[in-house]
Amino acid sequence: MNKTNPFKFGNIVSGDFFYNRENELLRIKQTLAGGNNITLYAPRRFGKSSLVNKALKELEEEGFTTVYLDIMSIYSRDTFIKNYTRAIAGKQSASLEKTIKKIAKFISGIVPSVAFDSTGMPTFSLSWIEGKDKEQTLMDVINLPEKLAGDNSKWIIAFDEFQEITKLNGDNFEKLLRSCIQHHQNVSYLFLGSKTHILKDMFSNKNRAFYNAAAIMSINTIEESKSIKYLISRFKRSDTEIDNDTAKYLLQTAGNIPYYIQYIAFEIWQNIILSDKNRITTKHIDEAVERVLELKSDYYWELTHKHTSYRKKVLFALSQSASELFSKKTTKDFDLGAVSSTQKAIDVFINDGIIERNQSKYDFSDPIYKKFINRYL
Repeated sequence: MNKTNPFKFGNIVSGDFFYNRENELLRIKQTLAGGNNITLYAPRRFGKSSLVNKALKELEEEGFTTVYLDIMSIYSRDTFIKNYTRAIAGKQSASLEKTIKKIAKFISGIVPSVAFDSTGMPTFSLSWIEGKDKEQTLMDVINLPEKLAGDNSKWIIAFDEFQEITKLNGDNFEKLLRSCIQHHQNVSYLFLGSKTHILKDMFSNKNRAFYNAAAIMSINTIEESKSIKYLISRFKRSDTEIDNDTAKYLLQTAGNIPYYIQYIAFEIWQNIILSDKNRITTKHIDEAVERVLELKSDYYWELTHKHTSYRKKVLFALSQSASELFSKKTTKDFDLGAVSSTQKAIDVFINDGIIERNQSKYDFSDPIYKKFINRYL
């Protein structure tokens, strides 16, 4: 019996933990390898980062230079310059000294140098030159991949949570970034994010700088039959059985979201491996969900308490699966006020990533949080 938990969540999954997504993976690779840009969006926990990680790894094996930058870690233009330059420098095969000299030729306003960390290891460092135009420095950094690629290599840049660039001096940063990369011939860009409404607007609104700048692709939930097959095979490694109907119940409980499928299955395995049971039932699934809810309860309370009393009422209405949220019946049943107030609350939830809108329907991004709200509000 294999006593290593066969499920993984919370970090990028790869190898045997990664399943399905063959079609999405192929489309991403073909688009980028063909010299085109692509925008990838989906709600949180749908496995975007794992999918992109696999695509970048396979493209590197095919000879591309790939760079990944999470915009969530960027809070100013200065940090963009520093973090992006470091990420690019880390992809150079030359020695650190040669990399510094190479980069210094293309960027004005900053001085790359060698620093030493607490263990004495040399690291890439940057310092500013007083009086230099920082906007020119920013443009130089944005153009750096194209300069380094030249005519003999191809680069791929992945910007995760790309919609967060709107916080870096708003439209002006968007326009500057687009004005630079639209001239790049040897670099393809992958823009991904979880705030789907913002990201879609950035690339679909003709008044935005990135209008029509990339092919747009969404990630949906994984095909049910593939997830069932995955669960059955992974539990089997530990001589544990889960039948089709029970696996389907697990998927329904997890909202068919990859992260929660893995999380609930992980908790089931942790519990069942300590017992003499070798067959999973719906009771095991319910118990696992209770453990997840308990583990995340502090976070859920913190998330809930930051909202006004009115928003909490709207959350509760949503947790009760109120189908016609703006109807008179829903307004009466849940003591809601004007439709405009409810809409404002929904807009806040969508912007915070708590709620996802699918056409005219709304639902929780986190199925366990939905249970929490249903139970405690």
